[in-house]
Amino acid sequence: MPENPHEHGRSRGDEKGRLTDIIIVEDEPDVAYILKRAIESSGDFQVRLSKSAEDFVAELLRQPPDIVFSDLMMPGIDGFELIRRTQVIAPDLPIVIISGYSSIDNAVMAIKEGAFDFLPKPFTPEAFQLVLAKVEREHGLRRRAREAAERDADLDTIKGVSPIVQRLREWIRRIRDTQANVLIEGESGTGKELVAKAIHGERGPFLAINMAAVPDSLAEAELFGYRKGAFTGALADKRGLMELAHGGTLFLDEINAASMPMQGRLLRALQERKIRPVGGTAEVPVEFRLICAANRPLEELVRIGEFRRDLYHRLNTLFVRVPPLRERRLDIPALVEHFVERYARIHGRRVCRFSAEAMTALLQADWPGNIRELENAIEQAVILCSGKISEIPVTALPPSLGGQGWQFDAAGDAVSRPKTLAEVEMNYIFSVLRQTEGNKSEAARILDIGYKTLLRKLEAAAAPCDSIRSSDG
Repeated sequence: MPENPHEHGRSRGDEKGRLTDIIIVEDEPDVAYILKRAIESSGDFQVRLSKSAEDFVAELLRQPPDIVFSDLMMPGIDGFELIRRTQVIAPDLPIVIISGYSSIDNAVMAIKEGAFDFLPKPFTPEAFQLVLAKVEREHGLRRRAREAAERDADLDTIKGVSPIVQRLREWIRRIRDTQANVLIEGESGTGKELVAKAIHGERGPFLAINMAAVPDSLAEAELFGYRKGAFTGALADKRGLMELAHGGTLFLDEINAASMPMQGRLLRALQERKIRPVGGTAEVPVEFRLICAANRPLEELVRIGEFRRDLYHRLNTLFVRVPPLRERRLDIPALVEHFVERYARIHGRRVCRFSAEAMTALLQADWPGNIRELENAIEQAVILCSGKISEIPVTALPPSLGGQGWQFDAAGDAVSRPKTLAEVEMNYIFSVLRQTEGNKSEAARILDIGYKTLLRKLEAAAAPCDSIRSSDG
């Protein structure tokens, strides 16, 4: 699959990691030219010019640079607003503000808005080199962290290049070789099970159960196992997940849904490292790593009396919060590329990327359902894009994201979008005809077209009008 041009957080640079592609945003052509010459004289750089913030945003969607130098005071969208808009599309892209308005207040405000640094006009080659060195140093740290993650197959399932995800991967590397219990908290759909599997790695079996999906009676049998005759249908002994996870990892998803009695049984099993199967008399020793996930903060549940404090402290040896997708928008392009590749292969579609308009819609969405919602939206868009198109349009996205998805016409027949202008026009004509109960004269009046024009359009559409009761008024 070709490189996704929207992976803004993954600065290209050269083969040694140096930043080479620079955009200058400056509304005064003479000043822009002088700055361009100054930068090019400082090293081997590809320098592009944008005369306005609007032009820069369009260029950013087509070909993201390694670093941006932008004027502060410009007509229309100023440098502050440019920073805010860039953070929506490419939160990790370093922006250096250059301005003759070199007051401390402006510098502080630009940094607070998210600028990497501030240079007053005119700047010297030495000042430029100093700023560039700072950016390259940070870029190099991120690149090395990314390369380390790429060498780790277990961590590769956690897609993204944002600082949050890089810190999450590093945390997993530090704790994965221990046997300490882990508590993972985060909203539904954030990928907590992927984090659990990455922590587990390849060491022994990985067993999982969703505590919200099964009642206590079944969960107890699943976790602790049972003996033949323990209940109706227990025709033979069955080992529980705690026993099967010996030497590996047991993952309890949505542990916050466990009832108080079940919490008590779990606490005893974790303290004693022994379980008693349902219907059994002898205890069975177990040894596994326990990872639990919760979609509600357990500390809050402890405070209101819905979760045992002693069990909470037993589970919370190591803690990590998986951030929602809205806090890691920089990772959306990488996730989109991953899901497009997967579902294009599964559903036999020949698409390779989203259009710039569609990618912007994906980057700006709030994603209350997080990665799971994003994945569903991508699969739907890939399925709807039949044929041999190279880009997925914004119209293929769900309506909540500004697309049109699948809709139904007035007759109840499923129709796909986008439609041609002629189809939209004929749908509206038929809708008016139904409102007038087939009275073409009245329909022509409402449509503000001639009666003969209406007849010609109906004939040209070659659409059956049997269901429309003919009446000339």
